Amino acid sequence: MHGVNLSVFGTAVGLAFIMVGFGITYAYRRILPYMKDPEAQPHKPPPALIPIFGGFMKAAWACFAVGISLVILAIGLGPGIPIGRGLAQVPVTLYYTAALGLLLVILTYNVLHHRVRSTLENFGNEDKTADRIARVHANYTEYVPTGLALLIALEWSGAPSLMVHFGGGLFTLARYLHAWGYTRHEMASFGRIVGIQSTILALCYMVAASAYYILIA
Repeated sequence: MHGVNLSVFGTAVGLAFIMVGFGITYAYRRILPYMKDPEAQPHKPPPALIPIFGGFMKAAWACFAVGISLVILAIGLGPGIPIGRGLAQVPVTLYYTAALGLLLVILTYNVLHHRVRSTLENFGNEDKTADRIARVHANYTEYVPTGLALLIALEWSGAPSLMVHFGGGLFTLARYLHAWGYTRHEMASFGRIVGIQSTILALCYMVAASAYYILIA
């Protein structure tokens, strides 16, 4: 078991705080005009929501402060990248887990952004755009856990890295395409159609490859 590299650990935690700060800022930035001059705004949400949402903006600024401080401190601790570690030693699934994790963060804050917009501009009424954005997030969470589980199991079974890269790359591209298409268009679109069919294709490929290693290899 390796010891903790404080430089790497501090940088990762600091960058995580900064990412959360950006996410909260994107989600709640519409509240800023209401905090400065609520009477001048065209929409009149319940007054009690303004200080609550304002608290989230303060949390974003705190995340920026903590994150930047940690990154500076971590850099001051010295080099944090192990010498001699090649990319070949990195598990293949780590690339796609990171890429899919990033997409989940983006979709989550996009849901918050549209929920805040809906609350401020359309409080108490149905908002089809906000509901669709929430559905994009829900669709993502329906497919990705199973896809990642299959991908990780395939790598653990000893499958060649090329096979794992194909499944992971196709699945990740499919989820990004679907999220992009479904977010931008309410009806069927290129991204949504190709994204969902490619998702199913990737899942079928990983199931078939897993069956090979279970029954034959």
